[in-house]
Order: sequence, then structure tokens, then C-alpha cells
Amino acid sequence: MEEQCVLVEKKGRIAYVILNRPNKLNALNNQLLTELDGALADIEKDDDVSVVILKGNGRAFSVGYDIGKYTHPTVTEDRDRLEEFTRRWLRVWEYPKPIIAQVHGYALAGGTQLLASCDIVITSEDAQFGFPSLPLGGGFVGIYWGWHVGFQRAKLLDLTAGSRISGKEATEYGFAARCFKENELEEKTLEIARGIAKTPLDILKLKKQAHNRMMDLQGFRTGVLFGPEQDAIIHTTEGIKLMRNKIDELGLKAAIQWFNEQDV
Repeated sequence: MEEQCVLVEKKGRIAYVILNRPNKLNALNNQLLTELDGALADIEKDDDVSVVILKGNGRAFSVGYDIGKYTHPTVTEDRDRLEEFTRRWLRVWEYPKPIIAQVHGYALAGGTQLLASCDIVITSEDAQFGFPSLPLGGGFVGIYWGWHVGFQRAKLLDLTAGSRISGKEATEYGFAARCFKENELEEKTLEIARGIAKTPLDILKLKKQAHNRMMDLQGFRTGVLFGPEQDAIIHTTEGIKLMRNKIDELGLKAAIQWFNEQDV
């Protein structure tokens, strides 16, 4: 029997949605994403749940997309596939109940798109937030960061392949709301969730919608929906072809080492 990639647990009015591919550091594959959709849909219908805590099993929140083998799609196919991801993150953003992301270990690449779509991020101090180790795209992940850390910091991090910031830095930058020592993270996140859940659910839904409307007025939705088009175009560049050829030739780890050894 195939192991579940997403688990659900309940504590009073709090529902935990747990990414469960610990051996792959909760990389986002089709099964996990489909199960995540289903778990959130079921919880949405449960009026006994007011707040969702999203976290990862094992050593990481999520290291991003499970890339797999590159299939050389057309620009249109690539753009359509990327838009599917974007619309999923918009569904998370639009989700009627507050979602708190509880982050430990690594939160990288596509995993940070998921975080940026949640309402509140609570992290351990030593968690690692960041970008892929090779420049294999652009305009897809990084544009989510600007809304939280400011555009200069987003550019600095996004334009530097493999950049990382700690959970403490992510909190100082504005990507996370609070940070705690890892051994306190679970308890403190639940404490925050319970504080929110005291407010009646109908009020929570309207208050969340009001905040999202303000982001909409500033262009959040339009901005992230531009990402798939930009990324699909970038995937056709000679620079991306070079990166993928190096991966094919050397393997991923050696290609990263080759990239880091470039003398500029």
C-alpha cells in the first residue's frame, strides 16, 4: 500500500496538516500536492476546525519541488504546468480559514512559495529558508519573497543561487512572524493557533478576507500569475540549457560544485 504523503491530526479546534515524505525532505511531488488539496478541502468543510497548522515530518518543512526528469516541454506546456502550481498556491492564500506554517529544518525554493501563501509563518531560529543551488529558472519563486522581505532583499537572495537565511533572519526580514528555539516551536505554534481559534470562525473568515483584499489591491494576485510566463521564457535561455547540460553530464551534486567553482 502506498504511504500517505499528507497526514491530518486534530487538537480541539486546530487541525494539523503534515507533509509526510521525510526521506525526501518533503519534496513536493504530484501525490503530495494532490493529497494536500484533498486534506485542505476536507478541513474547509469541518466547522469544528478554525485554524490549520501546516508542518513537515522529519528534518525539513519542504525543500521544494521534486524535480524528477526534465521532459523538454514546449513554452506553452511549461507555462501551463507552472500556472497549475501558482493557482494551487493562490487557493492556499484564499483558503477561508487561517493557515499557520510551522517551519523547521529546510524551507527552500517551491516550499517558500507555499509558505508565502500561508497567513502566518512561525519558525525555529535555526531553520534555513532559501533558493535552489543552481539557477534553473527565474521570476517564479523569488517574486513571492518581495511581498514579505522587501524587493531589495528579495533581489539579493533570488539573484544569488543557493542563498540561505536563518529562521531568525527570516523573522527579522518579515518572512516569518515569530521564531523560537526548535524544542519550543511545536508548543509555541499551538499556543498561537489556540489564541486565534478563540475568535468565532465566521469572524476569522471575514478578517482574513479583508487582509487579502488589501494585498489584492496592491497587485499580489496579478504579480504571482505573471511568474509562470516569466519562468517559461527563462527556461528557453542558453544559460538554462547550459545548467541542464551540466546536470546531465555531471549529475546534480557535481553540477552544483562546478557552478560554485566558477571564477568570475
